Amino acid sequence: MTLTLVPPTPPDAKTALIERVKAMDKPDGVLQCSKCGGRQTLFLRSGDRIENGRIKPGTVIEKGICPHCWKRGITVDMIPDKPREVKPPKPKRTKPKLIK
Repeated sequence: MTLTLVPPTPPDAKTALIERVKAMDKPDGVLQCSKCGGRQTLFLRSGDRIENGRIKPGTVIEKGICPHCWKRGITVDMIPDKPREVKPPKPKRTKPKLIK
């Protein structure tokens, strides 16, 4: 009995469109969602208020997330984390010998 591979099913229209959008060239520095390919960002703040006719900002809840995925209940952070410096491990201390 030989094993045969099943050919992949063709993607539906929505999946094909998302893959085309994700594969498009983008300028340097443009943020793009890894799930849906969107390039918009959402900034959520809580507690904004109006003082003297101007909006005073409140507390930042989420920063730089994809609004399309957020509407579906998925939080995709589009701003990459800053790289952290990897420090070399500290040398192990040897235990002193007990003197009797």
